[in-house]
Amino acid sequence: MKTVTGFAFTALLSATASLSALSVASAADLAAPEAAVIESAPSPIDVAFGVKFTTDYVFRGITQSDGDPAVQGYAELQAFDWVYAGIWSSSVNGFVTDPSAEVDLYAGLRHTWDAFTLDVGGLYYYYPGEAGPKRFQLDYWEIYAKPSYAIGDLASITGNVYWTSDYVNTGADATYLSAIAKVNLPVDSIPDVGFYVSGELGKQWIGKTSDKYGNVNLVNYLTWNAGIGATYKAATIEFRYSDSDLSRRDCFTNGNARYACGDRYMVSLSFDTAFSKLK
Repeated sequence: MKTVTGFAFTALLSATASLSALSVASAADLAAPEAAVIESAPSPIDVAFGVKFTTDYVFRGITQSDGDPAVQGYAELQAFDWVYAGIWSSSVNGFVTDPSAEVDLYAGLRHTWDAFTLDVGGLYYYYPGEAGPKRFQLDYWEIYAKPSYAIGDLASITGNVYWTSDYVNTGADATYLSAIAKVNLPVDSIPDVGFYVSGELGKQWIGKTSDKYGNVNLVNYLTWNAGIGATYKAATIEFRYSDSDLSRRDCFTNGNARYACGDRYMVSLSFDTAFSKLK
């Protein structure tokens, strides 16, 4: 996700259960009762949140920040280990309509059965402050499914499928399909530090625009990225390379600046946590 956004949800509920044990006093020696043992039950509600600083915001192989640095943040409400809803935002640059930001609103169902996790939902891409007529602005929606399988603590494989009938408000159908592989590199000698490598291969299919854009056939394309990262507690630092097979002409046909496609190199620093992890 995008990658994933001053936004926060402020909801947290907690529940506690207590168990008490009293020592049995003998007839000869009356002992004082032991202290009550109190255990906290997990809350059915949690809020995850984070912030990210990156040298370039690249989405499906195309820069969304004109090659400039971007600041991103998110907040996500999670309930009963099934339901979630969140908001993600990023600074953007280089768009024809000149929005002040990208704001993604999303919600869905996500649950894990042993090593398998299924995540299904929908999201809305909102671009506040756009210039020009509303019918040429960029806001649009997608629905998605993201199954994943964890191979112990060593690795994970995730599939992604996104679909919309109105790609970037052009009236074109679009489907994005990708696979992500991630391998954790265990480092036992440094406490709380981990390393990983990951990569994604995806394809974006896009149909024909509506009459307002002249019934143009947009260009399907392949995109890929690979990166290496290090984690320390809530912090992650990552270096990532991204590219696509779009030519500059194809990039322009799809509504982007000619230089928005091509190889990109990004360094990012992010912090992610949740209310349940704060002590």
